Amino acid sequence: MKARKGLTAFGLMAGAAVVGLGLAWNAGLFSGAAEAAAAETAAVREEAARRAEHLAFTEVYLAHEERELRVGNGETLAGLLVRAGASSTETNAALASIADVYNPRRLRPGQPVSLFFDRRSGNARLTGVAFRSEPGASVTANRTTAGDFAAREVLMPVTFEIARIAAPVETSLYASALELGATDREVAALADAFAYDVDFQRDVRPGDNFEIVFERYYDDEGNTVRTGNMLFVSLESGRGSRAFYSFLAPGDSRQDWYDADGRSARRFLMKTPINGARLSSGFGMRRHPILGYSRMHRGTDFAAPTGTPILAAGEGTVMRVGPFGAFGNYVRIRHANGYETAYAHMSRFARGIRAGARVSQGQVIGYVGTTGRSTGPHLHYEVMLRGRQMNPMTLRVATGRNLEGRALELFMIERSRIDTMRQVRARETPVSFAAESPAAQARGAP
Repeated sequence: MKARKGLTAFGLMAGAAVVGLGLAWNAGLFSGAAEAAAAETAAVREEAARRAEHLAFTEVYLAHEERELRVGNGETLAGLLVRAGASSTETNAALASIADVYNPRRLRPGQPVSLFFDRRSGNARLTGVAFRSEPGASVTANRTTAGDFAAREVLMPVTFEIARIAAPVETSLYASALELGATDREVAALADAFAYDVDFQRDVRPGDNFEIVFERYYDDEGNTVRTGNMLFVSLESGRGSRAFYSFLAPGDSRQDWYDADGRSARRFLMKTPINGARLSSGFGMRRHPILGYSRMHRGTDFAAPTGTPILAAGEGTVMRVGPFGAFGNYVRIRHANGYETAYAHMSRFARGIRAGARVSQGQVIGYVGTTGRSTGPHLHYEVMLRGRQMNPMTLRVATGRNLEGRALELFMIERSRIDTMRQVRARETPVSFAAESPAAQARGAP
């Protein structure tokens, strides 16, 4: 009996244990199911949130509109905004903010302007304006939470390079150089280097080759922001091939041009003491346009707009300033070695130009006009040697300074450095630097 009772007690205990294990198992199953259900509910909620966010973003994106317009001829920025659909209130608010950082009148025809609109309310609502204010800078105006506009000008990062332009002249040397990325500054420097040998109106023709090497800073679109030092210029024309290197000689205050042997590009007198003018009448016999009969023309005439600066052809002393009969407003300068130059038909004289004043080569002495016996604005230019008129176009005078000794040694080092850079750039851009520039690539992109 004791043994049976023991077995019974053991059985009861074992049964209770089994029941306990069963309850525990059922409880575990219930807990796992609850956790799974909770996880599924969280996933559903997360997916719903993602869909709601996507729908909201899509709604905003579809309601957002970006348009690019170009300023038309005679069109103002205000007119462009109205043409794009902005209200007068929005236009005035945007212009008021932009005027704090940029003068909208500086925009030129063809300038692209990006406009941003929000159409969620049904009507187009201007939210932003953006445009390039100049190479390397842009202006943006954005709507604030208060409903007005805030504008700022942002300077873009710029990249430095040694730029090389080497190409044939197309319509004109000036236009070709600008098209390939040079600025007025580089073209003026090239004209200055060759002013003693070349008449750019008659001597340079389409198909002639030129090369300019200079320091350049450009923006992310490849546009020239600014330029630095000029290093090298060359020109192949009907007068032959000439090349000059820029070099600051010891003791000089500014750089000057020298050929490969260290001889100065400057000459005693300039052939054309005016920039950008057209040779309208050469030296020699001609039929006088006013008097109507043939007579000797003892100078050279350069047609140019009134007000174009006239330069002293060489260093010297002013001998005469003022009205002088048929010559109108007239300046005469005495130079060394028996040379004198004369300039006629000026509209006015430069400040400080008076008899006895010393002038340097290239200094502005007056401005083109049509005073005296003249049919239109032009410069009448004469060169005299010991009182005898000479043809300025064929006159051959001595060159300026030629480098020697230590100055020549330093020049040769600089010439080698410049030639090395030219060779590197020639391998990178075999035709011209602009042909490979980001701006040129963008223009040629489909």
